[in-house]
Amino acid sequence: MLQQTVSQVLMPHYESEFSVNSYGFRPNKNARQAVGKALEHIHEGFTFIVDIDLKTFFDEVDHCLLLNLLYQKVKCPITMRLIRKWLRAPIQINGKLHKRRRGVPQGSPISPLLSNILLNELDKELTRRKLRFVRYADDFSIYTQYKSHATATLKAIEKFLKTKLKLTINREPIEMSS
Repeated sequence: MLQQTVSQVLMPHYESEFSVNSYGFRPNKNARQAVGKALEHIHEGFTFIVDIDLKTFFDEVDHCLLLNLLYQKVKCPITMRLIRKWLRAPIQINGKLHKRRRGVPQGSPISPLLSNILLNELDKELTRRKLRFVRYADDFSIYTQYKSHATATLKAIEKFLKTKLKLTINREPIEMSS
């Protein structure tokens, strides 16, 4: 209940900054809208698609990076301490408790918001590069008109994810027919 409460209090502080191209776990956004936007890009001739799958995203989120992003808006030390404790809550592996050093707890009420806060940095980069994209939670696609642009975009975004967000991807550009 406490995680849900914190999420509901923090959401309005972030929601206005989230990209219009981000559809996962947000008020008045859904998967159907994401698919509609993707189809819109394809019908406009952006048929080379870089479909990016983040490798084990929820297990790989860097705590320091996420906490720094949170601290930019959340100045309450008690709230920050709670979030830090939730992130570092031990998990049981083979009967032993292990403290988490990375990742967000899957299935917890606050995880979708924390994920969107981190991945909003990706959305900003894609927007800065003037790319057409659709993101639903940790899955996203980038739409281009040329295969060469798709390939170059993939390399650039992979580098950004690795260096700035400390995330790795499974990658493959997909060609769509018109």
